[in-house]
Amino acid sequence: MKSLFAAGKRESKLSKLGDPLESLGRHVDFAALATSVDRALPRPHRYFGGRPPYPTELMIRLLVIQQLFNLSDAQLEFQVLDRASFQRFLGIRDSGTVPDRNTVWAFRERLVQAGLGASLFDEVNRQLQAEGYLARCGQIIDATLVPVPTQRNGRTENAQIKQGETPEDWSAKKRAHKDVDAR
Repeated sequence: MKSLFAAGKRESKLSKLGDPLESLGRHVDFAALATSVDRALPRPHRYFGGRPPYPTELMIRLLVIQQLFNLSDAQLEFQVLDRASFQRFLGIRDSGTVPDRNTVWAFRERLVQAGLGASLFDEVNRQLQAEGYLARCGQIIDATLVPVPTQRNGRTENAQIKQGETPEDWSAKKRAHKDVDAR
């Protein structure tokens, strides 16, 4: 059933359930962090044209998400494209462009070369602690399906099992994995 108000309803429900990224956005002054980064690390000039750089605040928010959820650059790009809560936190729900993995990598490298990488996360943690919060990193597990190896008994083992015996060459570990009392 389609609804014109589906996105708003979902967003409202996420807020009621307690979206941790929404809370993070309320308790950390990302605009002030971006201003301090821009002051210490001026944005590159565009004399030769090219795509304009993404806003510093957006890039800082991306790095915070990456750190909190323990994501690689490639997985960060995928999750930002896939997850509405990430898009809402980043303020890009209605944007057609999303920073890619190379853009994130280049921004992080600029921060590291300027010696701002660790201090940026220290400041985020300081602001959270001042509000009575502690940031704990989580992890998004990728849902890769892996086939389970098939194990088969040999003919002699099957004959012994049919007679109600446990094959002698089975170790205690192998016995633990087999249901020897099934019959």
